[in-house]
Amino acid sequence: MTEHRHDPCEQAVHIITREHLNLWRMILLLERLQQDIAEEAQAPDEVLINAILDYFEHFSERVQSGPNEILLFQCLRTRAPDGMAVLDELEQDYLTAHEALQGLRALLHDSLDDWPARRGHVIHAMSRFTQTLRRHVQLEEQVLIPQARALLNESDWAQIAQAKDQYDDPLFGERVREEFKELRHRIINMAPEHVGGLGIEHPRRLAPPPPPEALLEVKGLVTAYGRIEVLHEVDLTICRGEIVSLVGANGAGKSTLLMTLSGLQPVDRGGLVYAGADLTRIPAHQRVAMGIVQVPEGRQVFRDLSVHDNLRLGAFTRKGGVEVSEDLEQVYNRFPILRQKRDQLAGMLSGGQQQMLALGRALMARPRLLLLDEPSMGLAPLIVEEIFDIIRELNGEGITVFLVEQNASQALAISDRAYVLEAGRVVLEGAGRDLLEDDKVKAAYLGI
Repeated sequence: MTEHRHDPCEQAVHIITREHLNLWRMILLLERLQQDIAEEAQAPDEVLINAILDYFEHFSERVQSGPNEILLFQCLRTRAPDGMAVLDELEQDYLTAHEALQGLRALLHDSLDDWPARRGHVIHAMSRFTQTLRRHVQLEEQVLIPQARALLNESDWAQIAQAKDQYDDPLFGERVREEFKELRHRIINMAPEHVGGLGIEHPRRLAPPPPPEALLEVKGLVTAYGRIEVLHEVDLTICRGEIVSLVGANGAGKSTLLMTLSGLQPVDRGGLVYAGADLTRIPAHQRVAMGIVQVPEGRQVFRDLSVHDNLRLGAFTRKGGVEVSEDLEQVYNRFPILRQKRDQLAGMLSGGQQQMLALGRALMARPRLLLLDEPSMGLAPLIVEEIFDIIRELNGEGITVFLVEQNASQALAISDRAYVLEAGRVVLEGAGRDLLEDDKVKAAYLGI
């Protein structure tokens, strides 16, 4: 590597190869554990196997969940306008990886209740999984990288190599590499000594997950504009850590519900309970201080103030000081375009930049429950994809999200649960992906 240390192509390929080496180690470890299961009557170590699956899932979701975000893929698409079959195949792998992982987890967990009768099913599933992983990594190493060497120019490689110095880059960023390092240490600690681990004692079965805890409960909610009743006996629950979406046609009452939750629209009847507290008589500014923060429809940034001042106003319920300054720096790190335009008037930003500013302003209030009202409205498709990726990231960091969105397919795809609102009434509820496949929802909201 020394002779190539100034060659950006070799720098980038070296980083990719190093990450592949770690993947190979995890694949081999999973195969050794599969062999142990085949040879021993003892039930498998569910905690260890799930830790290894966590590593693969993190690689799929954090590193390569959005191939369009990876600069290497972008450059290859540009240099091969007629398409590259290998990219299509790899991207399809990314789309199916999550389902395969969850299926293996569920099979392993269920089989332990009937062990060893279902040992053969587990061995077969693990074998198929590792074979798929092997094929995927080999495809990148034997086809993708050689094609990249042949097609990309020095400028492309310089951009790709430079990405390793960007903290948040999804393929090379320091944060990503640190996350993988922590996962590997956890696995090494748990793995038995005969497969090269430390064999530290730990529970071998996953504890059952705790029951979901309600963060917000809406009970029999009725609200009206004058004599016109808009919401009719609405019931819904949002649990901690969830993404819950609300879909419905224009005029269904979606924005009215959000304004009622945030305190901008009064409650006529019914109850709102947030973290065990009755919200119905709590004013809007106190709700913000409690962690209920809304990003309104149409962004509604303060157009005549700078980007920086807009962000500072997001922390109006907080005392200033070091914590606010640290949060401001985190927002700038998350949205580099806002740092670049920090002194520009907010009204001069593009629609997508204003949406990022509205999200950043909301984050300055340290939300526990983030209310999003039509965040994709009026934005180009690529920006919409980025906004939904940001929503997933925020949820992954512990923020509960209630999403009102006309782009029903996008909203349902990322939601744990969802509600359908028609003429002020909840007419359907269920898991997001279940509603995505519901014939009524397809016909009414997905145009299918």
